[in-house]
Amino acid sequence: MPVVFGQGMRRSGTTILFDLFWGDGRFTCWYEPLNRAQAKAGGGSRARDVDYSAAVRELRDRLVARMDDIDDAQAFNWGAPDHAAEELVSGWPPHVREYVREMAASAHDVFVKFTRASHKVADLAAIAPGAYLVHLVRDPRAVATSHIFRSHPKFKERILAEDSFFTMTTDFNQWKTEVMAEHLVAARPEYAHLAGEPAYVKCMLVWKELYTRTRDDGARHFPGRSVVAWHDDLCAAPWNTLCGIYDAWRWKPRLRQRWWAKRNVRPPRPWHDPQNPAWERAMELLDLQPLVDEARAASPLGAHR
Repeated sequence: MPVVFGQGMRRSGTTILFDLFWGDGRFTCWYEPLNRAQAKAGGGSRARDVDYSAAVRELRDRLVARMDDIDDAQAFNWGAPDHAAEELVSGWPPHVREYVREMAASAHDVFVKFTRASHKVADLAAIAPGAYLVHLVRDPRAVATSHIFRSHPKFKERILAEDSFFTMTTDFNQWKTEVMAEHLVAARPEYAHLAGEPAYVKCMLVWKELYTRTRDDGARHFPGRSVVAWHDDLCAAPWNTLCGIYDAWRWKPRLRQRWWAKRNVRPPRPWHDPQNPAWERAMELLDLQPLVDEARAASPLGAHR
C-alpha cells in the first residue's frame, strides 16, 4: 500500500475526506500539516472529538530539536495565511520538504491531507515515488459562496442584508483568497483584465488556478495514480465515492466508514442564489464550464450520472 496524498482547495470538503480516511484505522493520518496546527477537536468538520493536529505538533517539535537552521515550529506553517504568495509557486524550501518526507515515511500506510499543496504536486511525487494523489474538487460557485460568506454567520447576515454578494469587491480574505486573487491578477498577464471584477469572480479565478495546476501536475507526476473526487458525490454518496477512490489501489474501505458517513456526512449545499445570471457570466468569463464538466466526469461516480 503506497502513501496517499489528498489535496483540495479550502472549502472543498477535504476534512470530510480526512474524517473518512481516519476512520479506516489502517492509515497513519496527518491533518493539514502546513497550517498553524492549533489544537482543535475534529479539524474543520468538528465531527470527531480528536485533536487531529497533535501528531503534527509533535513532529514539528522533533524536527526543530534536530535541525540546526530551524528554531521555530511555525516555520513548517507554509502557505496562506502567512505565505500566501508562496502557495502559488512551485517548490517547498528544504525544511518543509524534509517535514513532508518524515510524514510520508512514518508508516506503511499513510494519508496526508492538504489544502496548500496545489502547486507542490511535483514535490509530493519526488518525496514519495509510487504514492497516490486524491484531488478533491467542488463546484467553483459553491466554493465562492463559502469563501464570501465565510465561517461566521455575521458575515453572511450582513451580505444578505446589504444584497451585496455579487457586487462586493473586497473583504473576502478569511483564507487569504483575496490576497491570492490579487497576486494572480498582478503576476499573470492573462489575468490582468480581471482586476476590477467583484469578489465572487476572483474566488472563482483562484479556483481555476488551483484546480488546473493540481490536475495538470497530478497527470504528469502521478500517472495512473491520481484520482479526482467530486465534492457533491462525496457528500451525497460517500460510501460509493470512497469505494471508487480505494479502487485505484485495489483496496476496499471498511464498513465502519460507511456507517460513520451515514451518521455524519451531510448532503451537498447549493451555492448562493443559483439562478442569478451573474454566475453564468462568471463561468463564461473564466471559461469554467469545461473544467467543471471534466472534474465531475472524472470522479468515481461520473460514469454513472
